[in-house]
Amino acid sequence: MKRLFFLVFILIVPILFLPLSLKAEVNDWESLSPEVRQVLQQFEGDWQSLPEQRKQNLVKGANRWLSMNDEQKQVASQRFKKWQSLSPEQRANLKKRLHRFRSLPLDTQKRLRDTFRQFKNLTPDQRKKLRQKFRNLSPEKRQQLLKRMQQRLKKKKPRRRQ
Repeated sequence: MKRLFFLVFILIVPILFLPLSLKAEVNDWESLSPEVRQVLQQFEGDWQSLPEQRKQNLVKGANRWLSMNDEQKQVASQRFKKWQSLSPEQRANLKKRLHRFRSLPLDTQKRLRDTFRQFKNLTPDQRKKLRQKFRNLSPEKRQQLLKRMQQRLKKKKPRRRQ
């Protein structure tokens, strides 16, 4: 379940909170491209009454959708269905975690993403063993481990690419 939250957190939720800088005028339904109107057809009747920010988010999401290949669309659809199935409490928790993540320094965000990628690259059995090992630690040992990890993150400097 935590993995699902993280996937939604990383891939779907950011769409809702990205800074808005759309060049196209989105106030008028007819000013949208036919492709974008097709994607957003369910909003046509309510378009004029939607807040401007909501319209911009929808157009940005539609453009992103249109730029995806079929496989990416399938994955995004599945993730969105999972997002919709979450309770309001679960969604609020994810939004709070996203806000907390975005408030971290960029180098820390990068390290967290890299660490998660490394974790994802483990075999399912390796991930299961690692989780179990962490769960079996006493609360004190867990805290010590987390403190050590935080200290390492503070000491590490971003690596330069050559």
